[in-house]
Amino acid sequence: MKLVIQLNHTSAPTLIYELPCTFEETHFKDKWLARFYAAKERKDPISEPWAFYNLNNEWSNDWLVSFMNQKIDICNEIKPGLFNRHLTDVTDQQTLNYLHAVFEITHGTLDSWKEDQLLLNNPALRESLSYINQTIHRCESSGDPQSRKIRVVYFDLPKTELYAPEDYDLFTTSMDFGGVYVHYTDVGKPIQELAVANDTDHHAIVPYLHYSADFIIRFCDSDGIAQLNAEEEYKRTNATLLSEFGYEVGDVRLTAGKIKIAQLDFTPDPFNKQNVLNKIAKCNNIANVIIK
Repeated sequence: MKLVIQLNHTSAPTLIYELPCTFEETHFKDKWLARFYAAKERKDPISEPWAFYNLNNEWSNDWLVSFMNQKIDICNEIKPGLFNRHLTDVTDQQTLNYLHAVFEITHGTLDSWKEDQLLLNNPALRESLSYINQTIHRCESSGDPQSRKIRVVYFDLPKTELYAPEDYDLFTTSMDFGGVYVHYTDVGKPIQELAVANDTDHHAIVPYLHYSADFIIRFCDSDGIAQLNAEEEYKRTNATLLSEFGYEVGDVRLTAGKIKIAQLDFTPDPFNKQNVLNKIAKCNNIANVIIK
């Protein structure tokens, strides 16, 4: 059984480049597959199928700033005063943190937007908020080869499943080129982001609580030690804040990292890695994800 990610370019949709991945044989495999099959059964589309990060030349820094501000203006037209500033530089982390805090507060947790009449009746507001959230993360990783990834998400699939305590035993901060990892599906900021973003504007600390069919495939290698140390240091120095949000330092839900569910099938040498990157660079769209 393989997880196969099919990529193409919107200008040549019939030319498919496949990324076949072998599943990790862990207890979590069937849990993730159940959510994936649920998305397929519901015919949920892949949300934002252009989510390539630092892999092609379609997202310049100037374009990101312009795109972000367009979406801010749409939100403010629908809900005047929602945002009180615009972005001028992708490296302005303080403004990015502020924008994310407004997103968190306005969107609410997971599927709670469905109970908000303003969001429910204004799909343009909901869509623009989603774009703002994703563009924040794109700005934060812009130009960083250690952030090369493709993100596959199904926003329409209800987020109903919680990680069990034993699932956190599989969390890892290390990254493998071609590794497939379960993506963050909650709304808020997990320790993984707070540890590196110096964020004092965040609305809520929300660790990896729910899982879905969402995943990312990474195209970089890291032993994860720096990330692990950063997260552990954040927990030590922010124990009081964590307690205010209902978490103690030793809470298993604050475990660093994420679960690896599959690995790209390729020979891991520099030539083959560059060959994979060269082929992905010609793509800008996630055409489909299938199980073979």
